[in-house]
Amino acid sequence: MKMQVLFTQKKEGKLENPEIIGQQIARHFKVKGDKVPPAYPCENEILVLLCFENYGKIDSKLVKFCQDLSTSRASNVGLVILSKDGNADAGELTGIFQKNGVKIAGTCGIAVAKGLFGAKKVTDADVKKAQEFADKTVAALFDASALA
Repeated sequence: MKMQVLFTQKKEGKLENPEIIGQQIARHFKVKGDKVPPAYPCENEILVLLCFENYGKIDSKLVKFCQDLSTSRASNVGLVILSKDGNADAGELTGIFQKNGVKIAGTCGIAVAKGLFGAKKVTDADVKKAQEFADKTVAALFDASALA
């Protein structure tokens, strides 16, 4: 399956919400899950699933990675966006994808409250919601025989 799951990571070695969701989805589909920027660049991927937080400002490493994401690297992107109100707005990334010709296969907004000491941990229901979104997106893009 030509798919990668990528997630943002602010602190090396600290398991954060985007990584929790990203690793779960990667394990489910038995594909590579990696932080942004990935160790190996995307090449001819049908789907790149991005898991990230959007609490007003999107991680600069993610923005830079998306600017380099062209149709030769990925045909479609799926976005799992963690925000305080569950808004699935990708902000400036939408314009970057349109400019590069990469299709947005879908977005999934997950509400995760953020306080003074950081965001709360995602719940099992949040992870399940992201997994259902990934299942639906993969089913729409891949032939059923490729999933077996």
